[in-house]
Amino acid sequence: MQFIYHHRTMGRSSQAMHIRSLVEALKADGHEVTIVSPPGVDPLRSAGVMPFLRKTDRARGLERIWKYISCECPQLVFEVFELLYNLFLPVRLLPTLWRQPDAVLYERHAYFMFMGVLLGKWLKRPVLLEVNELAGFTRARGLILERLARRIDAWVFSRADHILCVSRVLADEARQRGAGSERIHVLPNAIDPNRFRSPGRGRALRSSLCIEDSIVIGHVGLFCRWDRLDALIEVVKSLRDRHPEIKVLLVGDGPEMENLRQTAFRLGMEREVIFSGPVPRYDVPAYIDVMDVCVLPDSNAFGSPIALFEFMAMGKPCVVPDLGPMRDVIEDHATGIMFPQGDHNALGEALLGLVEDPALRNQIGARAKQIVFERHTWAANASFVVQLALGESSAKALPQMKQVDCDTL
Repeated sequence: MQFIYHHRTMGRSSQAMHIRSLVEALKADGHEVTIVSPPGVDPLRSAGVMPFLRKTDRARGLERIWKYISCECPQLVFEVFELLYNLFLPVRLLPTLWRQPDAVLYERHAYFMFMGVLLGKWLKRPVLLEVNELAGFTRARGLILERLARRIDAWVFSRADHILCVSRVLADEARQRGAGSERIHVLPNAIDPNRFRSPGRGRALRSSLCIEDSIVIGHVGLFCRWDRLDALIEVVKSLRDRHPEIKVLLVGDGPEMENLRQTAFRLGMEREVIFSGPVPRYDVPAYIDVMDVCVLPDSNAFGSPIALFEFMAMGKPCVVPDLGPMRDVIEDHATGIMFPQGDHNALGEALLGLVEDPALRNQIGARAKQIVFERHTWAANASFVVQLALGESSAKALPQMKQVDCDTL
């Protein structure tokens, strides 16, 4: 089967990881996939590379244009550029659609984007729409033309053959914006098991980080304001009064890095909080293996964090806020521990319980690994996408993808 995967991302960070992982899984299953990207963008090459966060970040070639638009344009102008992309898209997408008359169009939905769905339906192609975020939910750079974005969402949702949402929260919202419940599917992020089949890789790393005898609480990601990693440092500070062996390992980088360093210094935790900086994607499992407990101190209300699945794949107990996307994946006190969002006392209690109970850590981590290997792999996601593309509307969904019942949402 042929797929045309169209997206309007910059091909970096978790966005590109999602694209590359699904594309590779489809190809491994024998399907042909053509990726249509903005000019100069290659998510297969730059997956895992940080997005443009600072004016000093390097950019080359056409990336300089995208960086300028992303970092320098006023918000309203940026949104106008997003809207105008629809006028450019036929030049980019139509030749590929014409060359592959039997291909299914798989599109990653983006703010203000409608031309891909319009072209797909005009050429009578099956259109699968992947939804990772929607207007009305908080996005990092804000949104001025929200009403227009919502109207475009309603238009594309009423016409796409299938809408694949990474969380039930987004699935519910898509239904409210015009998608029929029979066309909505919940398809969270996933992992490639081959990257996580070698436990013990962190032993040498523990030695090099001088934390052999520590209990390590860790996080991997793009350090943004809403992750509340500053709160994690404060919570661990209070736990160290009883357990001085606790250390914090933060893997990654981001706009909050300097604030986090200052927080650690202010609390006298500069030696207890270890910043690895950005690391290559192939080294991430080793860094997770160093951790005894993994934590997401906070998250947005709609997204499906790839890091969560990677923590589980390494057999680590996860402490996460009680949000819809977490409930899609985590069974509380079975495959992870949830705490009320924003309740830092509860976060501390959850971490303390795991610090003081190694058997519980092992039990939850082992069950988490079993579940993620059984239910949340990119190969399984790709298989489900193929079923939908073949028109198998009654095909049985994967275990984690219970069909959306609009009466219970």
